Amino acid sequence: MGRQTQTRERLVQTAAELFWSRGYAQTGVSSIMKHARATSGSFYHFFPTKDDLLLAVLEAAGEQLETEVLDRAESASPDLAGRIAVVIRVYRERTSPTTPGFGFPIGRLVGELGPDHIAARRRVDETLENLVSRVAGWLAESSGSRLNETDRRKFAEFVVSAIEGAAVVASARGSTEPFEACASQLDLHIGLLVDGALGRADEVPPPTTSSDLAGDWKAW
Repeated sequence: MGRQTQTRERLVQTAAELFWSRGYAQTGVSSIMKHARATSGSFYHFFPTKDDLLLAVLEAAGEQLETEVLDRAESASPDLAGRIAVVIRVYRERTSPTTPGFGFPIGRLVGELGPDHIAARRRVDETLENLVSRVAGWLAESSGSRLNETDRRKFAEFVVSAIEGAAVVASARGSTEPFEACASQLDLHIGLLVDGALGRADEVPPPTTSSDLAGDWKAW
């Protein structure tokens, strides 16, 4: 990896962490350069404006979500419940006040984006759409599901909204407890939708996984 590439990645990672901890509006370019140990020449070589850096941060977050959450969830478990368990657990860990770095939740940052941030809002929409599509696909693969394509899409939207909402509330409270409520309710809905004959969330078998990130969310 070249020196320029390393500098660019360090700027993006530093900005991501500062945007997450302080907010986009409250994070100045000078602070980003200082924490990233980068000169103004390097900064403006890669990012003519702060908004260009924001777009790079959102793109990086989308890629992380793809590889560190969605792909990992599919590798960790063959069923819908297990995969969503992984997603919630990673979100929970990345949103924890004791975990440094940029959390995956987009909702915390998107609230600061006004109508003039067209490219950034489009990138957020693409990231969320990818998340919804993947969840809908997992539901389609579930043998016990009787939902049609439209209803699968609605359920996937519900799942994503619930997880992102839990992330925002958890961040506001400085607590990961909202994820526990989110997990238990999604557990209940999955039990009803995928295993309709059971009718009880506590009868849904726990997700099986080979990943240490995919533990049964009821045990959190």
